[in-house]
Amino acid sequence: MTDFETQPKLLQAIQNTIALSGETQSDLSPIRPCSIDSFKRISGGCISSAALLKLNDGRQYFVKSSHHDLAMYKAEQNGLEAIRDTQTIRVPKVIGTGSTQSGSSYLILEAIETENSNSVSEVELARSLAQMHRQTQATRFGYPQSNFIGSAIQVNTWANDWKTFFVENRLRPQIKMAQNRALTTTLFNRHAEKLLSKIGDFLNDSSLPVLIHGDLWAGNVIAAKGGLPVLIDPAVSYSDRESEFGMTTLFGAFGDEFYEAYDECWPLMDGWQERVKIYQLYHLLNHLNLFGASYFESCMNTLKQFS
Repeated sequence: MTDFETQPKLLQAIQNTIALSGETQSDLSPIRPCSIDSFKRISGGCISSAALLKLNDGRQYFVKSSHHDLAMYKAEQNGLEAIRDTQTIRVPKVIGTGSTQSGSSYLILEAIETENSNSVSEVELARSLAQMHRQTQATRFGYPQSNFIGSAIQVNTWANDWKTFFVENRLRPQIKMAQNRALTTTLFNRHAEKLLSKIGDFLNDSSLPVLIHGDLWAGNVIAAKGGLPVLIDPAVSYSDRESEFGMTTLFGAFGDEFYEAYDECWPLMDGWQERVKIYQLYHLLNHLNLFGASYFESCMNTLKQFS
């Protein structure tokens, strides 16, 4: 059973948050007290319970809930709003967040009327992504706050150069986490240290910090009506735009037309297909820490290749 079924106080808290959010009713009928009429469980995530809630006035919302700290949903809200503010690509509108005294936290989002995920226009997604990257150039790498990649903390301490940021905020924390969890070997650690010491030989010297989604794979893109892409579950930062493609090339299942359309809008520098393997390593290490030893060999192979 989900949190929604076992915790009536959670449903009441969600109901109160919606009522206080200022969301108007969908028609011009007299305003009635906000109450939840029904909810439909939605599967797919491994961190949160999810449901589509329907109110007595017909409004619908997508709600995520878990026993993780509210900070995780606050960070997700911040990332969605950062992308939304670029006005380049659609994300769900955030209605509110909250928590209960029993330790459940929740995030309430606009319910997107979706089509089959296979209908997402990869060309439209690539063009919008390139536009977002291009118009959000910053002066430093990082982000005003740390956030989450899956359920793991993602450190975003500001850095003036990309090498420092990527080593100290991406690779090193994940490697240390894996070591602390006894998920590495002596040989693994040796290759990891060698890579960290020479990574500047592989990264792009002329990197520009731009706003990236940070966890962009097929499961974090949904298709609204007409196939228009909607991004969910961001892990935003101002990073080298090539790092965006670490996840798209690892688990993204995006076709050639996606990369061709992006390149038409803002061409990537020669050699990005090779450099992206280092960016894949960050996500592989994160999966090693989240899901265990099944990702060890993939991490090890990349470490050997670049060390």
